[in-house]
Amino acid sequence: MSDGGRSRNNVRGQAWPGGAWVHLHQEATLDKFIRRTSIPAHLYFPLLERSEGSLLRPLVRPGQSVKRGDLIAVPLDEGGLPLFSPVWGEVIALESRVVPWHAEPVDTLVIMPGKEELRLPSAPPKGRPTAEEIRAILAQYGVLNVERLRRESAGPRVLILNGCELEPYLTSTQRLLEERPKEIITGLELLLQAFEAERGILVTTTTREESITDLRDLLFTKDKLSLVVLPPRYPQDDPTLLRQTLLPLGESSLVLDLPLAVATTDAALHRKPMMEKVITVSGPAVRNPQNLEVHLGTLLSDLVSQCDGFLEKPGLIIMGGPMRGQVISGVEAPVTRYSTGFVFFHERAATRESSCMYCGLCINACPQSLYPVFISTAVKGHDWPVLSKLHADRCLYCGTCSYVCPAHISHQRFLRRALDRVRRR
Repeated sequence: MSDGGRSRNNVRGQAWPGGAWVHLHQEATLDKFIRRTSIPAHLYFPLLERSEGSLLRPLVRPGQSVKRGDLIAVPLDEGGLPLFSPVWGEVIALESRVVPWHAEPVDTLVIMPGKEELRLPSAPPKGRPTAEEIRAILAQYGVLNVERLRRESAGPRVLILNGCELEPYLTSTQRLLEERPKEIITGLELLLQAFEAERGILVTTTTREESITDLRDLLFTKDKLSLVVLPPRYPQDDPTLLRQTLLPLGESSLVLDLPLAVATTDAALHRKPMMEKVITVSGPAVRNPQNLEVHLGTLLSDLVSQCDGFLEKPGLIIMGGPMRGQVISGVEAPVTRYSTGFVFFHERAATRESSCMYCGLCINACPQSLYPVFISTAVKGHDWPVLSKLHADRCLYCGTCSYVCPAHISHQRFLRRALDRVRRR
């Protein structure tokens, strides 16, 4: 094929240093179909959905009835996305609640669903929307702010749809690849049109041949789209490393997570707002790990009930995956549009950190060729000026250095402090 040396359905080697072959522990949910959850007794919608997100202004008040698909909150700045009610019900409170991603309590809308969820039939719009219409629809329906991303990426020539799933225990992306491949391909085409990009790349690290074959068949007639299969070496799923692997230096691009393609198809072709999210609930402490399609606003405690509870009380709960995720203190966190999964572990035997033996494993494993041990030492000694010399701002926060360290030093914790310090300066 003559496409500038890039095979449309090829397998690539690793194009960056370091990394690690991480045990993914995905067998508990990898072959489990996505299951739609029942509606919980209450849904909780924080008006700040992530630490770097936009604040939202509520459009509803306690005592007001809402229908499925009703707009309930809008962003206070142009970069944010609106919130929609995923159920018929009543707003019963606007209260402050503690969320894992913010130091202070966040104003939260609480909706009590009705006894039955009524679904109104909707006629699909006629004809394919224009690029301008797609951009407006994605922003209006809470999926993606294309205009902002186009400005920030200077109009990307290439869209990379990230279907890599290298966080241990999480399998929701792989399940979407296998269960909704047509929606993914259609969504990528719509996104390509919305961004006015020249070509799109669907990239995955799956080793499942049947899934790869199905995707190749669907892409066979798509001239502007290609499939690339990469080795499942962590952290190949990082956007920086994907660009480094797939594109020539300097080519303008944008990396989007694969679930956004499904949401794009739902919004642009079926006028469905972002109201549900497919996530994984897994880990050794969960009785029946699952891939779940969840109403936004569902509490983690309700998801645990959908998974038949715990085998025993978990000693560690992680929001996201074990490599990059955040440890949380309980099961009162709500699902937002940015949730990917929750992992529960048994009570852990404490691993005692020992002195650095200067083995160099963290240096060899770093995909950015940094010196994690020296950055950690600088943070411990409050030697802040040296951080810029060590290029701490280039850290991907992937956690590979902590994963390979035989002394159990939590380099990732010190690197987070280093990143915060460098960015404040």
